[in-house]
Amino acid sequence: MFESSLLLFLEYILLNIFIPFMPWLLFLWIFYGDKFKWILLYLLSRFVWVWVVAFSLLNIQFIHFWVWVPEYFIILWLLLIMFFLKLYLKKQNIYYYIQTLKIENEILKIKKSFIALSITEGIFTIIILLYSVWFLCISWLYCFNLPTWAYDSFRNRNLPAYNIYIDWWVYLFGDESEILWRWRLGYPIYIPAYKTLISKFMRWINDIYFNTRQWLVFVFWLLFILSITFKKTRNTFKSILPVWLFLWLPLVFGHSVEWLMDLPLTIYCIILAWLFYEYLESKDFDYLSLWLLFWFIVSNIKNDGFVVFFPWLLMALFVILCLNKDLKSTIEWFFKDKWNLWKSILYFIYFLVPFLVVRFINWLWFNQAGHERSGIWLTGEVHREIFPYFKEFFIEMDNYNLILIILPLIIILSFIRKWKNNNDKFFILAWLFIFLILMAVFLFTVDYEYFVDGSTVNRVFTMCFLIVLSFSWILLNEK
Repeated sequence: MFESSLLLFLEYILLNIFIPFMPWLLFLWIFYGDKFKWILLYLLSRFVWVWVVAFSLLNIQFIHFWVWVPEYFIILWLLLIMFFLKLYLKKQNIYYYIQTLKIENEILKIKKSFIALSITEGIFTIIILLYSVWFLCISWLYCFNLPTWAYDSFRNRNLPAYNIYIDWWVYLFGDESEILWRWRLGYPIYIPAYKTLISKFMRWINDIYFNTRQWLVFVFWLLFILSITFKKTRNTFKSILPVWLFLWLPLVFGHSVEWLMDLPLTIYCIILAWLFYEYLESKDFDYLSLWLLFWFIVSNIKNDGFVVFFPWLLMALFVILCLNKDLKSTIEWFFKDKWNLWKSILYFIYFLVPFLVVRFINWLWFNQAGHERSGIWLTGEVHREIFPYFKEFFIEMDNYNLILIILPLIIILSFIRKWKNNNDKFFILAWLFIFLILMAVFLFTVDYEYFVDGSTVNRVFTMCFLIVLSFSWILLNEK
């Protein structure tokens, strides 16, 4: 029994890694050449490659009603044709692209950095590393030994996948109670379609290994944060510290194995923020087109990404560009860069429009929690009754008191450091704007009820805090 279970686990892991890998790799080579390489290629691509497959599967449904293995190979062959056409037109050698697959050896740099640590930093690095490994092992055991238990996860991800598997296609139009085989359209159908494809390759549905994708996304996210932090600080203790802060926050464990969509939404927003920052530092418009792609993905994970997270990340970018006096030149140069402009238009048409068509045809707006067909859901009053609950949520329950120590420390350090580089202020502004807009939602809309009963406030603020903690290297980096 153990041997069978182990082999099944390995099959699901390999399928969830390699099935999306080829389409994404071809997609990346077609649109970005050798822009991303080595370890960043694998880490960054983990968050996009699934969506290249998932969006394509759904878009096919408008003209061809099947979700099956042949549809995957249709996508793969189209990308292969586009890639080899690019090689032919640009007279490039495929070896030029294969070079991006090599992984840069960072082991010696990590070892050198660890030896240079003080005794205290070295001890804490080892303790945090052991705790992180323990956390991942426990979450792995939990994820791959128990079926889905959370109501939202089952109703919005797994049950639709079951229905698609049985029916072989995605029902896009018709009665609202039947559309896409789920009880609400607040969560788009892409992940169920992808889970169905994996099950089709396995030729059966497994209740436990259905959740392989979310655990992999969580692990790759931690590795991504480690990678970008070490690149900035070249210090093993400072690189692993954000991971420790993540793992101590409440709800992170549950979301890493059950996946109520708040954690993946936050992970993608963190990558959005990182792409913004990379653009600010390099003025490379490839990063602008790529963050547009990530925004369209974020918009199809959960409504919060469309109406809360991305707009206020964009507002933070707007403020920084104004401070740098780069707003006008950025807009002008983006429209002059025809290649990135056309890529962005293509991403909009392919990755955002299809599901919006389904949503708008059925007159479904963006307040999935309020259950109202409205775009605003303002109540006309200020719900000050939420304030007495702050003490209960942030001091008396779980371990939010940790973040209440860290956040003031970050703010104080921000002023002490007196950053001359406006770009570094972007992350603080991004977190602050998102926090304030979430507070406005609870103060002025029908969603205040979910603050009072505790069903929403914990997870939205936990995820908001993860954003600022992900970029602690700005304060820790002595340079």
